[in-house]
Amino acid sequence: MNTTVQSERRWQKAKNLFFPLSFTKMHYLFTDILEIGEQATLRRQVVVVGSGIAGAEVATYLARHGLEVVLVESGREQFDPAIQALNDVTFLGKRHRELNPNSYYHRYLPPALRGVSRVRQFGGTSNIWTGKWKYFQPSDFEKREWIPNSEWPIKFGDLLEYYRSTAKDYGFGDLEAEAVRLEIMALRSKVEAAGLKVSSFYWEQTPTRTAKRFGDEMRQSKNLQVLMGATATELLLDESRQRVSKVVCRSLEEKEVTVEGEAVVLAMGAFESARLLLASDRQLTCGIGNQHDLVGRFYIDHPKNHTGSLRPGALTREYAKELQFAPKPRFCTCFALDDKTQREEKLLEHSLYIKPIYETRLGALRRILTLRPTCQDNNGIVDHYRVNFIVEQVPHRDSRIMLSNERDALGKRKLAVNWCFTDQDRYSIAKTLQILTERVEKSGLGTFDFGENPPSLEAATDAAHQMGTTRMANRPEEGVVDTDCRVFGTDNLYILGSAVFPTGPSYSPTFTILALARRLGQHLRQTIPLQSAANMAKQ
Repeated sequence: MNTTVQSERRWQKAKNLFFPLSFTKMHYLFTDILEIGEQATLRRQVVVVGSGIAGAEVATYLARHGLEVVLVESGREQFDPAIQALNDVTFLGKRHRELNPNSYYHRYLPPALRGVSRVRQFGGTSNIWTGKWKYFQPSDFEKREWIPNSEWPIKFGDLLEYYRSTAKDYGFGDLEAEAVRLEIMALRSKVEAAGLKVSSFYWEQTPTRTAKRFGDEMRQSKNLQVLMGATATELLLDESRQRVSKVVCRSLEEKEVTVEGEAVVLAMGAFESARLLLASDRQLTCGIGNQHDLVGRFYIDHPKNHTGSLRPGALTREYAKELQFAPKPRFCTCFALDDKTQREEKLLEHSLYIKPIYETRLGALRRILTLRPTCQDNNGIVDHYRVNFIVEQVPHRDSRIMLSNERDALGKRKLAVNWCFTDQDRYSIAKTLQILTERVEKSGLGTFDFGENPPSLEAATDAAHQMGTTRMANRPEEGVVDTDCRVFGTDNLYILGSAVFPTGPSYSPTFTILALARRLGQHLRQTIPLQSAANMAKQ
């Protein structure tokens, strides 16, 4: 630790002795929970729990517009394995991938993070994210009669302005302009003739990381405090039991701090947001927001298989430059069966991502000897394409997370995860693969080869896209949060992130998470001052 930081922390400790945190409006920059005075209460207008992309976006947005915000993070600026261990869960159904220094996933990351799907560190899971941005499509929000529990209570139009504003502010490529680019329109027309559809996503050169994107702004903001090393362990309600009055935070060093605000936003991910609601059962025995036993249910992810290959066809050779994955930043494409086929065959939306694998000397010789036509993009001659087959999952009640009897290092109950599937999932995968194989070849994209390992749920890995545990709905009998992401039965508790997704049809959820964060920020910006004034008038 450098001298400047040490001096700042000594000054923070001195201030804590003379200015009780429940009364002062002074700015404390980045604060560790260990630097807060004993039996301290931190009060701001808005409490945001979780410093990933969603939490950082809404916290900085509100602070930028004059609201006083405290951002609470379980981890610290440096990765701590002991804090990370608080993420440990028990798997009752299909397992997720776990820490593996030799993992195929995230080879660009330090060994301590390879294979990890949730990170407790300043910046959250943005620390391991790959940087793919994709809009949900209008049809993704619509009810599909053949898929139970598939309707969103909001529409694409409710998020479009937030997609656009965040894309502009973050410097993403224009996905709407990309969709009407002549080459993409021509490719779309040709695959549509074969009963397929194509969509695009934007792949950043350097993935957005909270610490890098927001760190300087957070340090300079006069309205935002970041409290690190503080794990939210319980939500306490006021006498009405409809309003969160306190967020109890603890550290592994047994330090406890209470945080209060006019609004509380949980941006902790689908696992931890649901876990905190369930664990807050001192006043409501079933937990907060769980009056209809829906918290933790309808858990979904994107099972994915990456064992197949695609031998290029005539259409692939013609549009090889549109199928590149490098250099980044760039737009990339993915394929799926068209909406008409999905409806007629009662299928979910399963996506096909193909990554070029370039020719070796041996491959070149093989191509020449077999007189195979050359498939070339701007990076070289493509030998074949690796196939990533991404699965949408039926949202159903029995796929869920719940509290186990095992305790973590803070004495809180760990999660048990029952990630499971339905017969409809299995039928949809098998039928989609059959039709895709035929239509991909018919379209001229090429020929599949899955060898002895065709895609299956048993062989699939998770995509680290935890969704659905506090799903959004119009009525409390159907979900946990309303269309403003407010927890049913509460006045001031909100959940932000893919936990509120009713379905997960599109592979990359991050852009929609960010759009929801901007939308919630605008909602709170319009309502918090009025709530504050009303509460002050009562006192």
